[in-house]
Amino acid sequence: VLVKPLSSKCVTYFDFIRFFLAQIVVIGHGFGFFFGYWDGFFPLKAPYIQSIAVVGFFFVSGFLICRSVLANIEYKGGDYLRYYVDRFARIYTTLVPCLVFVLVVDYFGFLAFPDAGLRENLNANAFLNSLSLVPSMPFGTMRPVWSLMFEWWIYILFGGIVFFRKNWILSSVCIGFGGYYTFYVNAQGEAGHLEIIWFVGAFSAFLFERISRVVGAKYLASVVLLASVAAYLKTLNAYNVFAGVLLSIGLLLLAVGYNSDREMLRPRLSYAFSALAGYSFTLFLTHYTVLFWLQKIGFSGLSGLCISLVLSNAIAYAIAYVTESHHKEISSKLLGFINLWRSKLV
Repeated sequence: VLVKPLSSKCVTYFDFIRFFLAQIVVIGHGFGFFFGYWDGFFPLKAPYIQSIAVVGFFFVSGFLICRSVLANIEYKGGDYLRYYVDRFARIYTTLVPCLVFVLVVDYFGFLAFPDAGLRENLNANAFLNSLSLVPSMPFGTMRPVWSLMFEWWIYILFGGIVFFRKNWILSSVCIGFGGYYTFYVNAQGEAGHLEIIWFVGAFSAFLFERISRVVGAKYLASVVLLASVAAYLKTLNAYNVFAGVLLSIGLLLLAVGYNSDREMLRPRLSYAFSALAGYSFTLFLTHYTVLFWLQKIGFSGLSGLCISLVLSNAIAYAIAYVTESHHKEISSKLLGFINLWRSKLV
């Protein structure tokens, strides 16, 4: 089935979802820091909303990456090198500067508050583990990097499966390491089987063209999303697989609905959400550090939540402006450099 470009509304929908989920993660952690909701309201009366947002991120990641791979295979013949370079550039143009940010902030933070928690993870070993994305205790206050440690090995596994016929030796290594960390190491953690949600997203991308004419997709999405909310409230488990699959199906049906709507959006609106989504990854990795130290300084309640939300977004936007927003350029340069050396060796 021909992979067609998404409509402008559907592209903006995914940009909005990325931005919205990132804000939910910040707000969820903010409730914990500034209202003391951890081990209280969350998760005794409701599941952690920031964790549900992570589930949504995994679906979106699986969908968009698989769709990108399908398009590359169809129009460019498929190249395992392009896939891995793109994934490397996307992750590390954000991860490295965020790690440096956390290192600097934590260093001075612990000088001012030597008894603050998480100091035991501020060491070279934790830094290298977080940099290499080996599942382990996150570096310093960069707690959210655990989900990237999960997702990275799914990328490795997925690439090995898709491009096995292109390079079976490299793919076998990728499937081995990716499968080990995905199904054995990461799946044993509190997040459970997030890889299922990611592959639901990938499978949804594969089926997208086939279900693009579903009648009343947005209304069906409302029903499925309500069922997902009910499942989350019943189980009080943000990583419940059944509730996560329902959430994924609901998000997919919304995408189908928006993709079938060919009415053009205002360019300014599309640009705005593209810009807002453009720093969501950086926000995800840096916000916890900002919230942690604001709480140590003495911020609390609604004022603490509002200030942390504004400051987290401002810092993430500033960092992403010179790093994350250039990941495609870096990927292109890396790919050109590698191809140049490959041609010389051949």
